[in-house]
Amino acid sequence: MFRLGIIEESLKDIKILDTIKQYFFSQRIENIPEDEYPVWHTNEYHVPDEKLEGLLESLKNEVKETWYVHAFNDKKLFVVLKGRYFILPLNRDDSWNDMIDYGVKEAKVERHFLENIPLHV
Repeated sequence: MFRLGIIEESLKDIKILDTIKQYFFSQRIENIPEDEYPVWHTNEYHVPDEKLEGLLESLKNEVKETWYVHAFNDKKLFVVLKGRYFILPLNRDDSWNDMIDYGVKEAKVERHFLENIPLHV
């Protein structure tokens, strides 16, 4: 089982969430007054292992520039950026460099966000 975190405001079209509503676990609403989107809706989903990569294939086409989506279990971390997703170890090592470089250059995500992806939703 993977914990998947998605901020609704990070998606081009939130209708994609209809495809995973059966995995919905919780929602947190945060006020981020300095952001372009001053209210964030952060959803947590519990997705079966065998369903995750198919879902991430769809999500990579829906994540906006400057945002990411992540999923994790006790062994792996998946980071979804605009156009691509990465499978990484939980703890940062050199294998994270490709994801960080792609995220900064192609997906326009600020480096500090990608260098410290949390293992929580």
